[in-house]
Amino acid sequence: MGAAVMIGLTFGAGALLLLTGQPIGRARPSFASRLQALRPDRPVQVTSEKVPAFRTRIFEEILRPLIERAGESLLTFARRLGLDLGETSSRLMATGDPGGLGLFLGKKITTGLLGLAFLPAAAALGAIPHTPSWTWLAACVLGFLMPDVILRSNAEMRRRELREGLARFADLVSLSVSAGLGLEGALEEVSRSSEGPFFEYLRRALRETRLRGEPASTALAQLAQDLRLADAEPLASALASAQSHGIPVSQVFRAQARSIRERRRLELVEAGERAQTRMVLPVGLLILPAFFLLILYPAAVQLLQVTAK
Repeated sequence: MGAAVMIGLTFGAGALLLLTGQPIGRARPSFASRLQALRPDRPVQVTSEKVPAFRTRIFEEILRPLIERAGESLLTFARRLGLDLGETSSRLMATGDPGGLGLFLGKKITTGLLGLAFLPAAAALGAIPHTPSWTWLAACVLGFLMPDVILRSNAEMRRRELREGLARFADLVSLSVSAGLGLEGALEEVSRSSEGPFFEYLRRALRETRLRGEPASTALAQLAQDLRLADAEPLASALASAQSHGIPVSQVFRAQARSIRERRRLELVEAGERAQTRMVLPVGLLILPAFFLLILYPAAVQLLQVTAK
């Protein structure tokens, strides 16, 4: 009886997934909406393709809506409390995560629940001994905070790549303008012919600002605001002032490229100094005790032999 029920449930789930994956029965766009799409004066909407969160289609169709719904509920609750999630949103944008805050918060809830259920489930299976309930809560908090730690690390790594791309962008635009291209043409040529994370964001920002009829400096300002890329702010303001006051753009970009590289060099020097300071702790805790033990042990053995006589 149980086997028949399991076979029926499995067949029903497979048939449901097969039917939901077919185009038959889906709502078609109305005739009025199709005519509206043909109008030349229709408003331009920039849409992004939905990138799957899971590699398996079953998880994508079943789990993702539940995770997104839970994340949206948590996002609404956080906004009602007045919490600022702008930094998390900028980190998601910097790392290229297309899911947004809702999906990310849903992942945090999922990992928290997995952390909460791991210890009691493992104890019930006999894999580990029974643990107190406070360890379950600690595992839940750890699982809830783990996506933030991973996102922060990935965002810092990606922002370093973005700063390097920004310096290369400033040099290339300066060379293009010096070669005789106009500013708009230089920006278009550099963004189209270069590869990297920064140039992907730049192409997208230039396309959106061009559709809105705004100047190119707005694209850099938008990148600085969306990605929290501080190095792009002085470049955008310098570009705007150069366009308004007639300052040669090539000199502005060349000076900004030198400034970005100098800030990057100072960051590397500071990171090296912090690394030297952090090395004091393992040296004091691990190397020096072993060194003193190696030196003092023979003397202690001889001293014990002398006192025993």
